[in-house]
Order: sequence, then structure tokens, then C-alpha cells
Amino acid sequence: MAVGLLLVVAPFERNDTGRSFVPVLSVLAVVVVLLSVFYFLALRASTRFKLQGYVQLSIDLVLVTWLVYLTGDVESSFLALYLVIIFAASTLFGRPGVSMLGASAAVLYATIGMLTMSGLIERARGWQAYDLKSLAWAEFMFSLNLMAIFAIAALSSQLAERIRRSESDLATATSELATATKELADNRLVNDRIIESMRSGLVTTDLRGDILTFNRAAEEITGYKAQDVKGQNISSIFGDIDKQIEVGLESIRTRSRLPRFDIGCKTADGRDLHLGFSVAPLVDEAPEPEKTSNGFPFRGYVLTFQDLTEVMELEREVRRQERLAALGKMAAGLAHEIRNPLASMRGSVQVLASELTLSRDQSQLMEIVLRESDRLNRIVSDFLTYARPPRIERTVVELSSILSETVALLRNSPELTPDHQVTEDFPSVPVHYNADPNQVRQIFWNLARNAIQAMPRGGELRVRLEADRGREVTITFSDTGQGMSRDQKERMFEPFNSSSGGTGLGMAIVYQLVRDHNGKIDVESEAGNGTHISIRLPGSGRVIRESDSAVSEAVATPV
Repeated sequence: MAVGLLLVVAPFERNDTGRSFVPVLSVLAVVVVLLSVFYFLALRASTRFKLQGYVQLSIDLVLVTWLVYLTGDVESSFLALYLVIIFAASTLFGRPGVSMLGASAAVLYATIGMLTMSGLIERARGWQAYDLKSLAWAEFMFSLNLMAIFAIAALSSQLAERIRRSESDLATATSELATATKELADNRLVNDRIIESMRSGLVTTDLRGDILTFNRAAEEITGYKAQDVKGQNISSIFGDIDKQIEVGLESIRTRSRLPRFDIGCKTADGRDLHLGFSVAPLVDEAPEPEKTSNGFPFRGYVLTFQDLTEVMELEREVRRQERLAALGKMAAGLAHEIRNPLASMRGSVQVLASELTLSRDQSQLMEIVLRESDRLNRIVSDFLTYARPPRIERTVVELSSILSETVALLRNSPELTPDHQVTEDFPSVPVHYNADPNQVRQIFWNLARNAIQAMPRGGELRVRLEADRGREVTITFSDTGQGMSRDQKERMFEPFNSSSGGTGLGMAIVYQLVRDHNGKIDVESEAGNGTHISIRLPGSGRVIRESDSAVSEAVATPV
């Protein structure tokens, strides 16, 4: 680029004889191009860049000195090329290197000027020797140019030092910034890992209650995905939770107690959950005045929660067992204190009825006494069954057959009306299980009757048996009846809890008998949407017979 500019200027510059500098500059251009190629190859072959820079700029000084001599020495128009080289050095080297090259440029220029002005060497061809008048002007220009070279060298050395300091400060700042950025990224990664590793659900919201974050445990507990709930209001996931949040924040302000509360909600697939929540404010580091509520700055809420469904179920189980233990203590005494007088009363009434001539009204009264005594006897029997269930007499039973018998009895029951429909769904392969047949029949009968009683205006009862080979057995009773509220569902296995006018012990007995068989009961119900009760018996009670395998193969093989 510099050579090109020189060739452009060359036609306008001439010596004392009027000759152009084009030939000189053309030769210089060829030399510079050849040197540039050499420099490029050397740069590719060597890694000693600083040494190459000194060599390259030193050669440039020699070439500029030669050009200055040929174009009028002290009067040369190309003295500015010394300054260009000094400026280039300031971008490549520090203060010592710039000072050395500046001094070299001054020495070379001074040597040429002093030799030509003293006459020790002749001026280049085409330039007249200095006379007294021209010598005085030449000496003035020489001194001025030499001072300019020294001044530019000094300023360039200062500039080089500042550049080096700036580069050092920039490198230090860049390194510190990179370190801080890395630490920030590491801290954020650690925080994200901690949040994702928590076994408690964590949700953050803004002041409106719109969800900002939803960690992995929250996804696992609720069944909702973070990308699906972000931006939604928290009440759409956890129901009416706004009041509890406000109460929790108020307790933080007053420091009266830990802000904890329990709520019931549903998972994404409709299962009931009981969650224990704690709430805290999402505080700003530098809160704005409009984000301050009663002197308490925050920009959202942080809620952590745990699934307490199993804990609540265990608590209910403990309460049932406590009630059962208390009832068991009274069972023996009540049995004798009630049954013996009841049997005497019933026998006496029967004797009187047989020996006396009674009117129609008197006979009806006698029948009422006998019927109510029988009902009282059944209540005592149910109570004893619940409080002191008989010992399990296990034997191999076929569950499909017992279910079919239960459905047959139900179809002949006066409780079943033409508006009721009973559907059976049993596997074609026999399902043998090691259980007490009488207790299994009682479980099935109580559940079937309860389902029919829940449909006073008719509906469908679906009885289903599922049994995968080697796995647990599931018996399901589904009705389309009136369903249950949350409170009714939580109390359905408590004794003397009835909504149909019975003793209130049927479902309590079912729960007790299923538990004695190491099984579990799952209940899904909503008011107005029917009830779905599943009994899950462990696979360890399955009995696999060779005949079952043969039937299974016959069913699986098309004829």
C-alpha cells in the first residue's frame, strides 16, 4: 500500500535538473515486493515474530534512508516515512524497542544530512551542491526534521507504553471477567442441580401467581410438565391456594409461626393428592418502592411442597387401628351383654306368640319385635366381625367363580331393579389364589351391594378381574352412581359411617379383610361422577396350575 502511494506521488516530485523519481521508486517498489514475499514466507516458517519485526523495520529504515538520499537528502519529501516506521514500531514493541528504532532513524538521517552538507559525500545525481545560502536553509530544515524524529520517537515510545499497559489491563480485566463469568456459570449450574436434585417440589411465581419455575420433583409429584405449566396461574394446578399464601406471608411478616399449610389437589391424570406446602417471598436484591408491601419487599413467591398422601393414609390407618383396638376390648363384653338378653327376649316373644291368640295389629307388633331383634343381632355380628375378625383359613380359591356367584346373588337380590345393569369382565383363564373363601365372598358382596345402593335411580355396575401371570391380582367395582365428596371418601372406611341407612360397618369390614390378605384398596370418586374401587392382591398369593397353562395356551392358539 505504501509503495503504491509512492508511485502515485512520484510523477509530481523532481530534482534540480527536472528529472522524475519514477525510476527510483519503481526499483524500490520491486525491492519492497520481493521483501514482502520473503517476510511472508519467514512468518509462516518461524515463530520468532518479535525478532522478525526488528529485522523487517531495520531493513525498512535502510531503504528509507537510501530513498531520502536519492530524493534530496535533507530536502527530501519522503522524510515522513521515518515517522511511519516509528509509529509502526509503537504498535508492535514496547518503549525500549520504539526508542531504539527512533534513535536508529535519527542516526541514519543525521548521518546522511551531515555527510552531504559537509561535502564529505556528494549529493545524489541531479541535485546541486549546497552553497552558503542553501546550506543555511538546509541546516535549519535538518535541525527541524531531526527534532521532529526525536519528538515522534519519544511520543511513540509513550504511546507504546500506554498501549502495553492498556493491553495488560485489558488482559487482566478480560481474565477477571472470564473468571467471574465462569464462577457465575458454575454457581448457576450448581444451583440448578441442587434445585433439580431436591426431592421436594419447588415452584416460583410472580406477584400475580403466574408460574416462573417448576422443578423436576414438582413434575414427578403432580404429573405436570414444566414447559406446560410455565406462565399459568398456580391456582390452575393447586386449586384455591391464594388465601393460604397470604396467610403464610403474613406469618413471615409477624414472625408468629412457620408458614406451612396442607391442601388437597389432583394430579395431571386425575389422582388425588394431599400436599404439604411452605411459602416464602421471592425477594429482590434492590427492591423498587412499588414492589414493597407493608415494608416487605418481594417480587414473587417461592413454594416448596411434599407429597403427604401416603403419610395422611398412614395417619388414617393408625387412627383406624386405635379405634379397632378400643372396640376389640369392648367386643367380648358387648357380645355377652347384648346377645344373651336378646336371645332370651326373642325366645320369650316367640313363646308368647305361639300360646296367645293375637289380633292382626298385635301380630304385626310381634313381627316388628322379631324383625328388629334379628336386625340388632346382625349389627352385633357385624360389629364383632369388624372388631375381632375371625382367623384367616387360607385355601386355594378360584376368584372368577366367586365373583360370578356374587353377581348371580346380586341379580336375584330385591335391591336390584330393572334400571340397574351389571357387567362382568373376567379372564377366560382361571385365576387361583390362596385366600379365605368366606372372607373373599364377604368382600365382594359388600362392595357389590354398596355399589348398587349408590345408584338408587339405576345405573351400571362393572365388575372386572385382571390377573397378569406372576403379577398382582386386581378386582375392580365401578359404578355410575352419585359418587362421593372428598370428605366422604376419606371417611368411607371408618366404622358406623353410612349414607345408605345400613350399619356403617360394611366398608370398614372390607378394609379390614383386604388388609388381612396383605392387599390394598384404591378409591377414585367424585360427587356426581360415580365411584371406582380397586382391590389389589399381591402376586405372592397367586397359585399357578398346569391346567391354567393349558387353558392359556388353548386360548392363545387360534383354531
